Amino acid sequence: MSFLCVRIDLDYVPWDTPDAQQFGHGEPAMLLRLLEMGRRNGARWHFFASERTLRAFPTEADAILNDGHDLDYLAKHPEEPARWAEARGLFEAAGHAARGWAIRGAWPEGLAAPEGVTFFSGPPDARPPGRLFPVAGRSLHDALRHGMGLRAWLDASRGHLEGEATVVVSPQVLARVDPRLTGLEELLQAARALGLPMRTLREAPN
Repeated sequence: MSFLCVRIDLDYVPWDTPDAQQFGHGEPAMLLRLLEMGRRNGARWHFFASERTLRAFPTEADAILNDGHDLDYLAKHPEEPARWAEARGLFEAAGHAARGWAIRGAWPEGLAAPEGVTFFSGPPDARPPGRLFPVAGRSLHDALRHGMGLRAWLDASRGHLEGEATVVVSPQVLARVDPRLTGLEELLQAARALGLPMRTLREAPN
């Protein structure tokens, strides 16, 4: 089955100086715009939140889930089980259980599958201990850090719109380079033109 999943990584906290210097503090406002865009277009996003963002903004999980989107865990440090334990508690406080992990690199050698996790989103060569949905190219965050602009990233992402395609963005970065979400809307239109439906990874067939 072919589909497009828009994976939205939530890792913003106000005290993260390096990212704030480059991308600013627009994530909270952009999250609201993404939720509004989803309601307007009937789009379902798949959010992945880190434990530090869940801790700093506990109401975000409620807003995401109440709008009908999917929410799972952004595992920046999969080798540190205390982070997952904290995240599980924060998800439970929102009446939710995370089933998926988004990872940004290769899975640590010898590390067992985390309890309760049934799928992963990450690089094609990540090799986690479970089903992997590979991401299509660089995330928007990484693309900008490597000198690509929004237009180049959009063009590259359109080239990956086949099969089970996952593109990765973050509200903090969108707030800086695509504040009106016209680029993201363009990507959705390209997927629709190809007959590629939007899905979350939880909606993907087993």
